[in-house]
Amino acid sequence: MKTQKVLASIAAMTLLVAACGGDDDDEATPLVEITDPVEITDPVVEMETRSIDAPVAGITVDGDTADWAGVEGLSFTMEQIFGETIESKDATLKVAHDYENFYVLFSVEDDYDWLADDLHLSAAAGVMWAIDSGAGPHMGSNEPDLETSLGMVDIWHWELECGIGEPMGGSVSGPGDGDAGNDSGCNFDDEWSTDPETREDDNGEGAENSLLGVFDHTNPVNGEDGTWSFEVSRPLQTGDAQDAQFAVGSTSLLALAYWDADNSVEGWDDAEHVQTSNQGFIEVNLTDREVSRPVVELETRSIDAPAAEITVDGDSADWAGVEGLSFTMEQIFGETIESKDATLKLAHDDDNLYVLFTVEDDYDWSAEDLHLSAANGVMWAIESGAGPHMGSNEPDLETSLGMVDIWHWELECGIGEQMGGSVSGPGDGDAGNDSACNFDDEWSTDPETREDDNGEGAENSLLGVFDHTNPVNGEDGTWTFEMSRPLQTGDAQDAQFAVGSTSLLAIAYWDADNSVEGWDDAEHVQTSNQGFIEVNLVS
Repeated sequence: MKTQKVLASIAAMTLLVAACGGDDDDEATPLVEITDPVEITDPVVEMETRSIDAPVAGITVDGDTADWAGVEGLSFTMEQIFGETIESKDATLKVAHDYENFYVLFSVEDDYDWLADDLHLSAAAGVMWAIDSGAGPHMGSNEPDLETSLGMVDIWHWELECGIGEPMGGSVSGPGDGDAGNDSGCNFDDEWSTDPETREDDNGEGAENSLLGVFDHTNPVNGEDGTWSFEVSRPLQTGDAQDAQFAVGSTSLLALAYWDADNSVEGWDDAEHVQTSNQGFIEVNLTDREVSRPVVELETRSIDAPAAEITVDGDSADWAGVEGLSFTMEQIFGETIESKDATLKLAHDDDNLYVLFTVEDDYDWSAEDLHLSAANGVMWAIESGAGPHMGSNEPDLETSLGMVDIWHWELECGIGEQMGGSVSGPGDGDAGNDSACNFDDEWSTDPETREDDNGEGAENSLLGVFDHTNPVNGEDGTWTFEMSRPLQTGDAQDAQFAVGSTSLLAIAYWDADNSVEGWDDAEHVQTSNQGFIEVNLVS
């Protein structure tokens, strides 16, 4: 973003050339006389109008770009400022918002350089926004007169003091003494400028640094080629006069910069960067359009539930003769959590339906905090039109297509213990609840509606026992969730089962490793993306 002019001062000189055929006493004739310094002018650059939309999207700032898959990007080549001779870089920009925060994903094709002891031997990035409408793309000024300010710009200046995957910025680090715009922990600073010679931390009235950033690289070995990902967020509105303010329906002006540590043996200096300003600002349009969900090809998956003698005790040995269905459970759209391999088996006897659900994942269980323990859900369509996303279907998840029955199991009790309403009394007036161990009978009509089963004739006749092949927190292994329920309950908010019929099933699993606080409701993997699984009760 900082532009530098080169002044070539050529000393006054006289070039003497003897006249052809003249004698030694003839006076020479001057051919060229230069008496004044000559300023080398910036090349004329044809400005291009570049524009990108910032749609509504669910983004998590974690350095993982998977949740940006549905957001359209803008690709370009970043070039050196005039007078520098450094290598151009190919880059891509994506932007989004969620009505509260603005998100930027800035990716650069370059080798990995990072050194904790010297910031100039690590890469660096800058995101710049016009605050004043007349501000130029060269830190507030414009070519050819870079010393004359045309307005103020807001700069998110990121020198990589902390490492890959660490949250950085003022939203997670306290500022320096009297320096509100500073990030004292990791050097992701909130700054302002009016021209290339003026760049300051944001310390005006109402100043703050609410930036959040996480960076990553596809090949984080020093000197190895790959792609940098700089993922950033900031609230749309901060109330700070030295910040750009964003609003849905408006257009903001953006420029980007990148510093490569390979520029010299000492790394980069301020002027040694590639940038987008040579071609003018990039227009960023905040729209209320939601990111298009990827088209998922639904597959018809089917499994038989044969007659078998099963004991619900967490031991899967009595399931040996029952054929299973294996699959990979994936995150819901907009989340960026790890997929899980799982297997499902079903069976019945004259009275009960049995489910065995196993998941490949490490052991996480905490008696004090359910969100630091694994959890699972088994969901059945009650009404024939119900969709696999808790009663609705994509893309309109707010419109219910029917009711579903959910067996929702948060692991409040431990390995080997019997859980569910068949062994625990319900909470006060809450028939679907399991007051002892939290294996509840619930219902839903859409992703925003989930209630314990408390209608007329409601009850909780679920029984479940879980186990793990390596029950040491953090150790890899296989979860076993074994459960049963009577085929018929007479409860209108329960799915009812009969031999010879087909029922529709979906599975979900919550991993306590999703964050330091564990999982939340949306953070789960599931089978619903591929539609319901057909369960055939066979004799």
